[in-house]
Amino acid sequence: MVISYFKMIRPLNSFMSGLGVVFSLLVFNSYRLDQHVLLLAVLGFATGFTATAASMLVNDIVDVEVDRVNKPWKPLPSGQASVKAAWLLTLAFSATSIIVNIIAGPSLVLVTIVYLTMGLLYNFLRKHWWSQFMVSTSTTGPIVYGYVASGLPREALGFTILFTLTIFIVNTGREVLKAVQDIEGDKALGYETIPLKTGIPAAIKILKACSILGPLTGVLAGVLGGASILYLTLILIAGYLYSSSLFKTCRNPGDKQVLEDSRRNTLKAMLLGLVAFWTSRIGFTISF
Repeated sequence: MVISYFKMIRPLNSFMSGLGVVFSLLVFNSYRLDQHVLLLAVLGFATGFTATAASMLVNDIVDVEVDRVNKPWKPLPSGQASVKAAWLLTLAFSATSIIVNIIAGPSLVLVTIVYLTMGLLYNFLRKHWWSQFMVSTSTTGPIVYGYVASGLPREALGFTILFTLTIFIVNTGREVLKAVQDIEGDKALGYETIPLKTGIPAAIKILKACSILGPLTGVLAGVLGGASILYLTLILIAGYLYSSSLFKTCRNPGDKQVLEDSRRNTLKAMLLGLVAFWTSRIGFTISF
């Protein structure tokens, strides 16, 4: 029984969210790990883990009827877990993510509430095409949390804004890509995604825009924000992988294998982009 609920919180996703907050804190504190930063790291990891876990639980609760048909082996439709218990766990995780930040101060409580609310509400708003932008916004949470927790360092403001914008753009591109890939299933389920709202030709134009603007803002973040040479090297590689993957989709939007390969490659590019962020203060820096 317990293992069923453990699976529902997507432990790897939740762990990575918590780890993302920790690395964000380290970057904005120049990798200094004193007692204060260590405390914030513990609180930040707990926040990222529990807020993501709550969102994952609600996702399964909302999808339970669909899963009874498409994925009857999952914990809720198979009867291995109950909806009532899942709601109680959601409440517990949500409350924990907020309560632990009382120690850190009202600003982090506010940041947590905003991102937690987005993560939870998205599950109920997937029938609206603009909900895809909520996903893109929610992925910026670890960066924003780390920046606020670090005292809003003025010298890192430009880099933070541009890198946060980079995350938003590249994730939006991936969301549109996934929606093109799942267009038939989304239509059958009554979801109104961006490709269904605008049509495939317009969605292809959005993909092209994201393939250019995402890597561009990532490079600008490093150049104008005084990031390391290592960051610039990695972000260029990530940008090339991301752009080439989306352009392949734009040329072959009806090829399911191309779409799947592109989806996987954009994820790899985004992970490499995060590695670039984590190394942005290591070694020589560039500045103008």
